[in-house]
Amino acid sequence: MAGTGKKWLIGCGVGCGVTILLNILLFVGFGVMMTRPMNKAADSQKALTEALGPARDFQPEVDGITAARIEAFLAVRAQLMPSCGEFEGIEEGFSAMDKMDDSDEEPSAGEIIKGLGKVMGSVKGIVMEMSAVLEIRNTALLQQQMSLGEYTWIYILTYNSWLEYKPNTGVEDEGGRLSGRSAILMADFMETHAARLEEAGRSVEADLWRQDLARKDWDEVFVPFSTTSVPEEISLVLEPYRLQLEESYCPPMSQFDLDQIKKKGMSFHSN
Repeated sequence: MAGTGKKWLIGCGVGCGVTILLNILLFVGFGVMMTRPMNKAADSQKALTEALGPARDFQPEVDGITAARIEAFLAVRAQLMPSCGEFEGIEEGFSAMDKMDDSDEEPSAGEIIKGLGKVMGSVKGIVMEMSAVLEIRNTALLQQQMSLGEYTWIYILTYNSWLEYKPNTGVEDEGGRLSGRSAILMADFMETHAARLEEAGRSVEADLWRQDLARKDWDEVFVPFSTTSVPEEISLVLEPYRLQLEESYCPPMSQFDLDQIKKKGMSFHSN
């Protein structure tokens, strides 16, 4: 029973969005504490969208990614990386329930209560840190005049396609595929980029993007160029920044890196 409860709390509490997390926290008395940082994150999301447009409006230029935009991207990541250690620390709270899952002995009521207390503390930590990360990210994107769409484009092509990091890893989550929203955005961006290349007389390069979009396993993998190399137009720009890009990635935080947060009535939704 402990394992089942723990898996539900992690799998649904973390994966089903901020609404369920907030409901859990309200139940244990953390609601008021959570509302302020989540309001700030939602306000920053609204400000970013109003200033630079929704993510879906981004249209990649013919060059795909330029060195100047990589530097802007790295400036955003630099502001986020101090939060990485906080997400690594949250894992410790969940490990208490892991130990009970791995044990052959039925845990006592006291052990379950103690373990649940640590897990709930970690859930609170996730919400607090997620809210902080989204606010920092949105503010940094505004400073760099980078929309969430452009950030998503660079992020996925760099970390998931070129460096081959699994997407959506997080606390006790191995990840492996993009969210449906991110996958739809990337498919649209890739088609737009292919059209721009075609218009510029670079039909061979355009075909590489369209061939990847047409591969049979796209619906299963949801990661561009997961079976082939990233086109040179992208990789040649990224290569000089390899070390900086590697150092700017945080696996336990990546579950929230591309999220949007919105407030609807008294609840918050993140996806």
